[in-house]
Amino acid sequence: MSKLIQNIAFVILCLLTIGYWVYNGFQNNNDDILKSSVKDDNSDLIFQLLQNDTSLIYDSILSSDYISYSDTTNFTNILKNQSTHPITIDEILPYYTSEYLSISYNNSTLNNYKNYLKNTINFNNWDSLNKNLETLYNFNIIEFSSYLEEIGLFKLDSLTYFYLKSDEPYNIESLLNLIDDSISNNYCKKVSSHHLFPLLLSEIFLKDVSYYINIGEYFIFSSDSVHLRKIFGNNLLINNPMFSYYKNKQFNNYSLNYFNNKSKESDTLYNIISYQLRGEQNGVISNFKNFKIKKNTDTISDTSNRDITYNKSSNEENNIREIIEETQKSLQSNSLGKITYYIQNEESFRSGSIKLKEKLEKAGYNYNKVKENHVYFITDNGSIKINWSDAVNLYLDKKLPAEGDYFYMEKFYY
Repeated sequence: MSKLIQNIAFVILCLLTIGYWVYNGFQNNNDDILKSSVKDDNSDLIFQLLQNDTSLIYDSILSSDYISYSDTTNFTNILKNQSTHPITIDEILPYYTSEYLSISYNNSTLNNYKNYLKNTINFNNWDSLNKNLETLYNFNIIEFSSYLEEIGLFKLDSLTYFYLKSDEPYNIESLLNLIDDSISNNYCKKVSSHHLFPLLLSEIFLKDVSYYINIGEYFIFSSDSVHLRKIFGNNLLINNPMFSYYKNKQFNNYSLNYFNNKSKESDTLYNIISYQLRGEQNGVISNFKNFKIKKNTDTISDTSNRDITYNKSSNEENNIREIIEETQKSLQSNSLGKITYYIQNEESFRSGSIKLKEKLEKAGYNYNKVKENHVYFITDNGSIKINWSDAVNLYLDKKLPAEGDYFYMEKFYY
């Protein structure tokens, strides 16, 4: 009996010892996983990239493929439930743009950002800036953000520019007019407040900018009006083979796109940093790449050759455009019809233009692309015909049109 008790005690002791080893093994393994998770969850990588953090070794960066929303202090949480966007900013940026960042943005993003600030105890400062802007200028940042599609920045010759993109640029312009600061030049405008971009995303937009120009759907801001002259030109980033290589490597649309050409003129390789983030249901998908591309003098020639090539191409394009326009005029003479929208009693120009947009898009026209050159505002019982730009200056948020005034566009092949 004594022998049996000893055997049972021995078995129990062995089981306890094995249990202890197993428990500690799992515990250590969990600790390792946790440490690994902390190491790989580099949700602040975008800040390190923008700040050119010297501790980063680009060749060895192992970005986390997935960043959870569970940590509410992660900046990446602003991308929750956000749409993605294609890379199109290269259609207006200069050829030698070295760095850019684009972020999908609307009023939902702003709400995400406010929640992020509340979780990082930085909301009070944001709220103070917002109330200041609203009190002084009657400027509503929530309404402003509802018209946005995309915000971002880009760098050219060591200068930093901010930008906004909207498919309703006339509404953006109207709200910017509330904080307008009159200046005496004819190529840019100025806002009187530096709070606009910090209210949208203060962690990214660290500089004060107040001068801006409008190019189609884009509003480009700078700290100095002179700097805005640098971005005008015909030689664009979309024509740069190096950027085309980078763009062709982007197989999906993301909510955040970052590009940086870190190579120097003396380097034999282009060193391109690409970082992308896309908000999913439970977290953010990330994609980091470091491309090394051999410089090819056959495809990337010197500035003078590029300018000559572009001028020839530009002349050919102008000739083709003239032929197309003449053909369209000839076709229109056969009467394709027209699109009109009549102002109702006490209806504003803004409200009418929104109704017009619906009619144009239903007919297959891109409202923002046709309004400037094809839409007219007819007043005084049809006796006065006003082009779009003049009509906006006369009526948008200024005075009510008369009942019976109307928008008018001749249909054309599009």
